[in-house]
Amino acid sequence: MRLSIYQVCGLLVDSELQLPLAPAQALRGNVDVRVCRDLVPLPLRNENGGANWQASEGRVLFRVPGIVRFMICAGAEVRFELEGHATDADAIPFLLSTALAALLHQRKLLTLHAGAVSLGGQAIALCGPSGVGKSTLIASLCVAGCELLGDDVSVIQADASGQPRLMPDGRSHQLWLDSIEHFHLTGRQGPAVREGVRKFHVAPAIAIPSDPLPLKTVVVLRDIGQPVAAKIYPLRSADAMAALMNSIYCRPLATQLGHQGQSFKQIAALLSQTRVLCVDRHPSFEQLADDTRLLLEHLQ
Repeated sequence: MRLSIYQVCGLLVDSELQLPLAPAQALRGNVDVRVCRDLVPLPLRNENGGANWQASEGRVLFRVPGIVRFMICAGAEVRFELEGHATDADAIPFLLSTALAALLHQRKLLTLHAGAVSLGGQAIALCGPSGVGKSTLIASLCVAGCELLGDDVSVIQADASGQPRLMPDGRSHQLWLDSIEHFHLTGRQGPAVREGVRKFHVAPAIAIPSDPLPLKTVVVLRDIGQPVAAKIYPLRSADAMAALMNSIYCRPLATQLGHQGQSFKQIAALLSQTRVLCVDRHPSFEQLADDTRLLLEHLQ
């Protein structure tokens, strides 16, 4: 049974799981991906996988023990089967993370662990490891006038002229409770991202656009470990390449699927068209307002 159609990383997704996303604003042709309830086999541990996942040509099996099993097929279908007493809500975070990563890599899309905002009609992607403060800085940029494009995953595709474009995502902000309180966003606070975790979906102030936007800048965030003024500077090509390769979403899975070489080529093409800035900062509220102002000055 179809519940709704969502926009996820630029794809139209018809899902039997009720996702914490706004329904797609407009249907532009056929659905790209279907998420359906079905029987899913257990992954076998071998050279093509790990303890709870297995990758082969056109198919990835992924298991979260006691919660859900996924089978991701040819970049077009995700089948899921709950385990034990798990609920649909328990499965959703894993659908929108590892299972989604497998699907995007099957489609050979450049997928970064990055959130994104728009400024002046152009996209800005912010990447970096978990815990570096991407979501909080993105929320701060939106409070300062930017518009949300995505919180955690960014897919970048070249248009017909070779210009990189960022595909908007239908997901909301994902913020820890202290960030929600800092920005006074309690009125837009939604359900928890995952049961037992004090991180919540927070609706954006403005609906996320449904069309791709030209990617102007990629920002690489680094934690300098102490609350001092941020430093912002352009990365050299070799350093930018290394930083973006390290920012590939679920990189071990992409490597297992044999996409390492293609990712390198995609990033090289991106770097020929887009500047990369490094921001050395400490992810603390004390410096957040100053860091946001400084970054906006570099992005203007």
